[in-house]
Amino acid sequence: MNREQKMSWLVIWSFAAGVAVFAVLALVTGQAWPSLSGFGIVGVSGLGPIIFRKPKGDVVEVDERDKAICRKATLTGAMISYGTFILVCMATWEVYRWQGREVISIHVLPVIVFAGGIAIYLARSITLLILYGRAKRHGE
Repeated sequence: MNREQKMSWLVIWSFAAGVAVFAVLALVTGQAWPSLSGFGIVGVSGLGPIIFRKPKGDVVEVDERDKAICRKATLTGAMISYGTFILVCMATWEVYRWQGREVISIHVLPVIVFAGGIAIYLARSITLLILYGRAKRHGE
C-alpha cells in the first residue's frame, strides 16, 4: 500500500468517525445543527501528509501509473464536489421556499461549503482506492 492509499483510508475512516460522532450527538442532544460539530474530527485527515511522510533517499515513490490514477481520482472528486455543491444549494433553496421564507440564512453558507469540501476529499479517496484495486486485479 503506497502513501496515497494510506492517506485515502485516513480520510475515509475520519469521515466515518465524524458521521458516528454526529449521530451520537444528534441522538443525545436532539438537535442537528449543534451536532454538526462532530464532523470536526474529519480534520484529522489533514494530518495525512505528516503521518505518512515521504521516504528518504533514492526510493521511487510514484510512477506514471500512480500519477494517472491520482489525476483521475482528483478529477472525479472535483466533479462530484461540484455536483454536491449544486445539490446542497438547490436543496437549501427548496427547503426555504417550502417554509415560505424569502431569504436564506447566512449560517447555512458554511455548511454548503463544508459539504463541497468533504465531497471532493471523500470522492477522491474512494475513487483512488477503487482505481488501485482495479489496476491490481488486472495485473497492471
